[in-house]
Amino acid sequence: MSRKKTEGITDPQARTLRLICEMLDANGLPPTVKELAVALGISHASAHEQIAQLVRKEYLRKEERKARSIVVIKRLN
Repeated sequence: MSRKKTEGITDPQARTLRLICEMLDANGLPPTVKELAVALGISHASAHEQIAQLVRKEYLRKEERKARSIVVIKRLN
């Protein structure tokens, strides 16, 4: 049985993307990986992997040499 896809991303990836957008809108800054991990209730490594998957699928971009390097390219509707 396969998982339901949301615009080419999994449900956990969609949850991560929505939370990144919410934090960016609320604070004017993207979350750090640690902040994201805490907010999602997952490990730092899992949060990093979620971000990496969203970068590969072109929903996010990471800027070099910045602590808060997440840039949202595409948002979910």
